[in-house]
Amino acid sequence: MNLFHYSPVLAICGALVACGGSQKPAVEPGVAPAPEAAAPAAAPAETAVAPQADLTDPINRYSYALGMDLGKAVANISVPINMVVLMDALKDQVDSNRAVRMDDSTAEQSLQNLLLLMQQKKEADDKAEAQKALEEQAQFLSKNSLDTTVKMTTKGVQYKVITEGTGITPKSSDKVQVNYKGSLLDGTEFDNSFKRGEPLEFPVSAVIEGWQDLLVNMKEGMKVQAWIPSALAYGEAGVPPMIPANALLVFEVELLKVYAEVPPEAADGAAPAAEQPAAQPAAPAAEAKPAEAPKADAKKPAEKPAGKK
Repeated sequence: MNLFHYSPVLAICGALVACGGSQKPAVEPGVAPAPEAAAPAAAPAETAVAPQADLTDPINRYSYALGMDLGKAVANISVPINMVVLMDALKDQVDSNRAVRMDDSTAEQSLQNLLLLMQQKKEADDKAEAQKALEEQAQFLSKNSLDTTVKMTTKGVQYKVITEGTGITPKSSDKVQVNYKGSLLDGTEFDNSFKRGEPLEFPVSAVIEGWQDLLVNMKEGMKVQAWIPSALAYGEAGVPPMIPANALLVFEVELLKVYAEVPPEAADGAAPAAEQPAAQPAAPAAEAKPAEAPKADAKKPAEKPAGKK
C-alpha cells in the first residue's frame, strides 16, 4: 500500500511510516527505551554533520533528495509521528544486518489505521473551521449592519452603494451584464472581471441566491459593495479550494446593462423587440467565475450554484 502520492520514490518507503506515534507503534510502548535505542546519542552528531555534506557528490545529492521527498510526505501527516521509531524502521529496512520488526501484513494494517486517523482528524478540523467561519460572519454582519450607509435586502444581503444607477431594475427573468470582484472576508481575492477586462452576461436566475437578491435591488449603472452570507452563497460545501465552507463573500458589483425580457417600451402592448444577440450569456469557465459558474462544485440542493438552470 502506497500511502503517499508525492512521487514514485515514496513507493520504496511506503512501509516505513507504519509507526504513527499515537496509534499502535512498531514496537511495544515499553520497548522504546531499550538499549539499542540509546543510539540517539549519535543522532545529534549525524544531524550536525548532515548540513556539511558535500552535495556536489552524486551519491550525496540523490541521498539528500530522497530524504527531502520522504520529509515532504511525512510533513503532510496530520497526526503524531514518532520520528525516532520512524528512523529506526528506515534503518531496519535498508540495513541487511538489522532485523525488520514488523511483517508486511501488520505494516499494511498500521498504514490503514494511519489513513483512518488522518481522515478523522481532517473531518474534525474542517468542522471546527466551518463553525468558526459561521461565528465570524455573524459577528461581522451584526457590526456591519450598524453602518448607516449599509442597506440590506429582504433575504439578508448587505450592500453599500458606491455609484447610483439611473437605469431600469432587472427582474429575475431578465439577463444582465456586470463587472465584479469577489473576495473572502479576510480580503483574499478569488475572481475579478475588472482585471480581466471582460464583463459577464448571464440570466439573473442562473447565479447564486445572494446575487439574485442583490441584482433585483440594483439599477442599471449602479455599483455596490456587497456582503453575501454563506447561506445565500455556497454554504457548508464551499467551492474548494477557492471558497471555504461557510464563507461570507464580499463582492464589488457594477450593473452595466439590463436585457429586459419585456423591454419597458413594449409595456404598452406592442410586440417586444427581438432579443439582442448580446443578451446571450457567454459560457464562462467554471474556475474563472465562481460567482456564476461552479455548477459541478456546489451541489447542495438548498443552494443555487451559478450557472445551474
